[in-house]
Amino acid sequence: MLTPAGTWFYLLLLCQNTLNMSHRRYFRNISIIVVSSLVALAAVQLVWVWRMYDDSVADFRRRVESAMYKSIYKSFRMDAIPGLTDATYIKMDLDDFALYFEPNLLELDAFQPYHAEIIFNDVKPRAMMSRGDKTALKRPMTTETVIDDEGDYTLRLSIEMPSEVLLGRMWGLIFSSVAIVLLIAAVLFYLVRTMYRQRTLEEMRRDFTHNITHELKTPISVAVTATDALRNFSADADIERRSRYLEIVENQLTQLSTMVEHILSVSVEGREYRYNPTLIEIDRIINQLADSAEMNNGKKAEFRISCPKGTAIMADEFHIRNLLATLIDNAVKYSDAPVVRINVLEEPDRLSIIIKDNGRGIAKEHLPHVFEKFYRVPTGDIHAVRGYGLGLYYAKQVTELHRGTISMESQPGKGTTVKVILPKDER
Repeated sequence: MLTPAGTWFYLLLLCQNTLNMSHRRYFRNISIIVVSSLVALAAVQLVWVWRMYDDSVADFRRRVESAMYKSIYKSFRMDAIPGLTDATYIKMDLDDFALYFEPNLLELDAFQPYHAEIIFNDVKPRAMMSRGDKTALKRPMTTETVIDDEGDYTLRLSIEMPSEVLLGRMWGLIFSSVAIVLLIAAVLFYLVRTMYRQRTLEEMRRDFTHNITHELKTPISVAVTATDALRNFSADADIERRSRYLEIVENQLTQLSTMVEHILSVSVEGREYRYNPTLIEIDRIINQLADSAEMNNGKKAEFRISCPKGTAIMADEFHIRNLLATLIDNAVKYSDAPVVRINVLEEPDRLSIIIKDNGRGIAKEHLPHVFEKFYRVPTGDIHAVRGYGLGLYYAKQVTELHRGTISMESQPGKGTTVKVILPKDER
């Protein structure tokens, strides 16, 4: 039987799962609609282009038939004009027909190789005469017309269909249709991609709110508890206990203040960082941060530091210290038995700082996103390490502020390596 708290927790998980399923269903439906719209648009454009081509073919056929009819009447002898004088015999010669037909084709911009023949419509139709090579036609278009009153003779004309020419005249329309489809596809893809990115950003912001709430709640709760002990348990009578409680309150408030300042320094879009470059000793800062990292995380860590004594660069100490503190703190925080190697390589014009740990590592698909604001590597329902997804984002901002570069390599179970390259004098 569930307790009231268990019931509320179960309902909260159920609502969260329902919301996630609703989001997944929503974006799946959007994707289906977008793909269906693109397919429908491409089909419409394809049908439109095909109908344009079909109209061009029909227009070519009309021009050929017009040239053929004109040539038939001109090549008939005056004593055998169909409709006026009976044509009991063949009164047309194909050579005479060609004298009129070819100029007419040229005039109508329809000249192509052709084959003409006169067919006698007997029980078994047979060709009485022919002109041209029929086997040379690759895509013939055939048309027939009766050339005598009795219907005994038919002129059959086969002419090469100029498909390439017709398509060549339509290349502008085809290109514009393809361009429109591709443009719309790109716009829809960009919109869907933006929607997915917005959804991811919203999820990261929601995780950030959840994580930062826990982060802020802890020092507040500890400080309230210590203050309550001072007030209700006669801590004033025990000077040592009072000092210890006051020290706890001070430490928690300092931690809270540092946390708030850190969040404010990176959470406001467009805010410019204060930048005050001075000559700072990197080896001194690294050694100090290594000593404090164990206390901050409550873990015994082994540091193997290789940094030439007196290594210095011209940079903003406040930001460089916070940058290195973030990287060293992560190396300790995400390792069960931390062994952290810090190598500093000095070159004439730049400094390379390499921090390598033996921690849990990060899967390959998450590496491109680790420097994004609010991004945290998903761990399911396990929240052994608290954070709010701003540390590495801040580290990248500081590195770019100093005109340097930061990169990360990692493998699950084999640890993580972060490399920071900074100019020795950014000025």
